Amino acid sequence: MNPTETADPLTVPPDWFAAVGTEIAMVLEDLRRDHPSLADAVTGLLAADGGGRSPFRLLGMAVLGTITGEPRPAAAVCAVSRLWWAGAEALDDLADGQGPAAPRGRSELARTTLAAVACGSTLPHRVADRYSAAPDIRLSWEQELVRTALDALEGQLADIAEPADDPVTWRSVMACYRGKSGAAYGRDAVMAARLATDRPETLRSWRTFGELFGVLRQLGNDGAPSATQEFEDLANGTRTLLLAHALAVAAPAHREHLLDLRARAGTDPGARGELRAALRDPSVLDGYERRVESLRQHCCAVLDRLAPDGPYRELLHGLVHTSARTVPNGVSPCAS
Repeated sequence: MNPTETADPLTVPPDWFAAVGTEIAMVLEDLRRDHPSLADAVTGLLAADGGGRSPFRLLGMAVLGTITGEPRPAAAVCAVSRLWWAGAEALDDLADGQGPAAPRGRSELARTTLAAVACGSTLPHRVADRYSAAPDIRLSWEQELVRTALDALEGQLADIAEPADDPVTWRSVMACYRGKSGAAYGRDAVMAARLATDRPETLRSWRTFGELFGVLRQLGNDGAPSATQEFEDLANGTRTLLLAHALAVAAPAHREHLLDLRARAGTDPGARGELRAALRDPSVLDGYERRVESLRQHCCAVLDRLAPDGPYRELLHGLVHTSARTVPNGVSPCAS
C-alpha cells in the first residue's frame, strides 16, 4: 500500500503497525522465557498507553522509505520508539501523579515503574541485539540508544529545574525540548537512515530533522486544546516556549509580574488563571506563532534537502504539519 492512496497525510499502511507489533511480540516472547512477570508488566503497560496506533512512532519507516523506497527494514527502529515512548510517558505520568499510567496502590506503582524502566532502557537494546543487520549498524544503534537516554535525562532534569535556577529563555527551553522530545525522534531518524548510509553529514542532517520534529511534537503537546492540561502545566511549573516568548517580549515591569504569577501558580488558582490569560493575549501569541512557524519551515526545508519528492516525503511532511497544529490559534502549514 502506498502512503498517498488516501487524502489523509497521516494514513500509513496498516502493515507498518503490524510489522512493528511483530517486532515487539518477538522481544516480549524472548523476555517471557526467563522473566515472565516483567513480560506481563510490560505487556500491560503497552496495552494501556495508546501508542500502538500512533503514526509518529513510525517516523523511522517513513525516513527509510524516503531513502530506499523500502521502509519495512526500519520496523525494528519503530519498535524501539514504541517501547521507549511507552516507558517515558509512563514515568512522566508517575511523576505528575496523573494520566493513564498513574497507578493506584503501592504494588501497582512498583509494577508500572519497573515496566517503564524496562521499556525505556533495557528492551530497546534487546531489539537492537536481535536485529540481523551488519555488526557496524548494530553498534551504531547501541550508541544512539545510549546517547538518547543521556540527552533525554538531561532534558527532563532541565524541565524540573527549580524556578531560582531556571531562566526560562527561548534558548534554554529549546535545549530542554531537544532533550526530552527531540533526542528520541533524532535517534529514530538516524537509526533508520543508518540502514541505508554511513555518511556522517547525511546522518547529522537526519538527526537535525528528527530533533526539530521532536520539538514540534512537544509544541503540539503544549498547545493541545485543553484548559485542564494548561492549568496543570502552570501548576507544575512546566517550562514552555510560550512562557519563554512571553517573558522575552514583556516590558520589564510586566515581566516581573509574570514571574510572580508563575511563582504563585502552583498553589494559587487565581494566579494560574491570570497567567494563562496573559499567555493567551494576542500580543503574545502573534509573535509566538511566527517563531513556531519559522521552526516548522526549517524542519520542512531540512527534509526537502534530504529526501526526493515522493509519497514517503509527503507522509513526513504530513507528520510535521500535524505536530504543531495544536499550538494556540494554530499556524498555517509550511510549504512542501
